[in-house]
Amino acid sequence: MLTERQQSILDYIMEFRREYGCSPSIPEMQRHFGIKSPNGVAGHLHALEAKGFIRRTDRGSRHIDPVDPLAELRSQVATIPLFGQVPAGPPQAVAEQRPDGCVSVDEGTLGFRPGPGCFALKVRGDSMKDAGILDGDLVIADATQGARNQHIVVALIDGESTLKRLVKVQGKAYLKAENPAYPELTPRADLRIQGVVRTVIRKVS
Repeated sequence: MLTERQQSILDYIMEFRREYGCSPSIPEMQRHFGIKSPNGVAGHLHALEAKGFIRRTDRGSRHIDPVDPLAELRSQVATIPLFGQVPAGPPQAVAEQRPDGCVSVDEGTLGFRPGPGCFALKVRGDSMKDAGILDGDLVIADATQGARNQHIVVALIDGESTLKRLVKVQGKAYLKAENPAYPELTPRADLRIQGVVRTVIRKVS
């Protein structure tokens, strides 16, 4: 935890860097804070370095680099294409669709490393509420993962896109909602699995 003076010095360094593109020198910090001795500033900088908020080098007095205190805890950030609706076409065509935007997520929160076949989809409706997937949620689906019995999938059934649970019985497949108000969906002609849902992201308002 930083003292009030240490926080003020850190804030000044950040503001100075935004304005001038480099860190302030010790004499500049002396003048700004009215500190008489350069050793006084050096003591605060040493404390900031010991607490992991800055990194100092021997390249000159201005070489004070701020350090993100959470950097060591952060996993790699994944950028996943976001679609407003289920993209049409077979799984291999998902990456070719034009996304509406993207979602940037820390891979550590996903529990898996998303590949190029992953996409995000905004959920509309409550047909999967009993599986914990609600209207307005984002689901992250993988177009390259093989769908197995009981997987929740993004699917195209007879030309209609939907998010349901895949059920396979004696070689035949149908889609099951996780809400008793919705019927089971049995394909008349065509059922294409576009992605297997890997995780759900919910925004709490």
